[in-house]
Amino acid sequence: MRIEHQCPQCGAPVVLEETDRLLTCDFCKTKLCMQPRDYFRYCFTPSDPFLEEVIYVPYWRFRGVHYTCRTSGIANGIVDKTFLAVESEHFTQTLGLRPQTLKLRFVQPADNARFIPPGIPFEKSFVEAKRDVTYETVTVHETRFVRRGTQGDYAEIPITRKELREERIYHEAFVADTMSLIYTPMFVRNGRFHDAILNEVLFDGPPVYESFPYEIFSGGWAVNFLPTLCPECGWNTLAERDSCVLLCNTCNSAWETGGQGLKRVGFRTALSTKAAEGSVRQYLPFWRLKVEVEGLKLDCYADVVRLGNLPRVIQPGWEEPPLFFWTPAFRITPAVYRRMSKQFTIANFSGEFDDRLPSAPIQSINLTAQDALDSLTTIIADLAINKRKVLPLLPGIKIALREALLVFFPVSETDHEYVQPDIRCSFLKNALEQGKNI
Repeated sequence: MRIEHQCPQCGAPVVLEETDRLLTCDFCKTKLCMQPRDYFRYCFTPSDPFLEEVIYVPYWRFRGVHYTCRTSGIANGIVDKTFLAVESEHFTQTLGLRPQTLKLRFVQPADNARFIPPGIPFEKSFVEAKRDVTYETVTVHETRFVRRGTQGDYAEIPITRKELREERIYHEAFVADTMSLIYTPMFVRNGRFHDAILNEVLFDGPPVYESFPYEIFSGGWAVNFLPTLCPECGWNTLAERDSCVLLCNTCNSAWETGGQGLKRVGFRTALSTKAAEGSVRQYLPFWRLKVEVEGLKLDCYADVVRLGNLPRVIQPGWEEPPLFFWTPAFRITPAVYRRMSKQFTIANFSGEFDDRLPSAPIQSINLTAQDALDSLTTIIADLAINKRKVLPLLPGIKIALREALLVFFPVSETDHEYVQPDIRCSFLKNALEQGKNI
């Protein structure tokens, strides 16, 4: 989804992506942090700019990575949905492909525009699975061995049977999700509602917009633009357009963007003992989470060893808390995100740290600590070896965040992979490129 806007500094046109958190102007080189009061509000531009009165109809839009823990295992995918935000039988229930094919803009003051307020509040249940339990008939192929004769010979007899299989969803999680409100323009002509983009009639009958309450542009809808200067020293910070954490090499600090401005974030740089000298070209950010888990005994690393039935002898120090979970702080394909979270948590990195930012480039930090926390129940289910026992416990698990630390790990490159030698973890480069589109 692309959004057209003007640079607040020089007025030059800027095209933003939906995942952008920073506005960067190619003309005046201004870099600003975008912060809405609650959520972003976008609208389509009518094809006829001279319409006397435009009525904007609201639609909720949700997009994010979707994890489901079900009887057959853990599934992942990407959810991208729009649905009507008012009770009406006259408007289309979704926007279809318009958010992907047409450019939008931020909602701005307009004297001749009326906005129908959303009458249906957004809830995650709108995008969750509609049924917790489903049944399907599956074909099961088996082979039986039947003894024949007196010589001890056996014959293989193939058997095919039908089986009713239950598929139950125990937990759902959304990571890197974004929720916004999109207004699509309408107008009334000859007693009929028309789509202001296609200039086509929607339905027959008298106008019904008077039955809807309407509102004009509110100052609380405006997007706030904050400078990306370091609050500590006033110097320029380092960040990509989709970054949620800004880094300052001058005063060695990290700042997370949020609704209340910039907030300091703790960080460390992992020192590698196995990376060859000169092989480190980049650092990858990870969240190290210290949490309290209710509903399942996970107080120390020894509990993780037991949960996953890991081939390790439990050491005396492993019985002592705390337990840390590790998740990537950068967007990557859902399957690789799960695998890396599992590998880093099992590895239980205990090497040395440096409190300085690394000198090599750092991958953009575009997943928040809240995103990491939202994925932990799924990671716990992925760690469990006895899923039949653990999956029914997932609805009762509650996780409270006690500490979040940003850790930068050095990685080396091959032609097609990134490799972290200390954790012994690698992933394909194209998984990182595909993750940027999530």
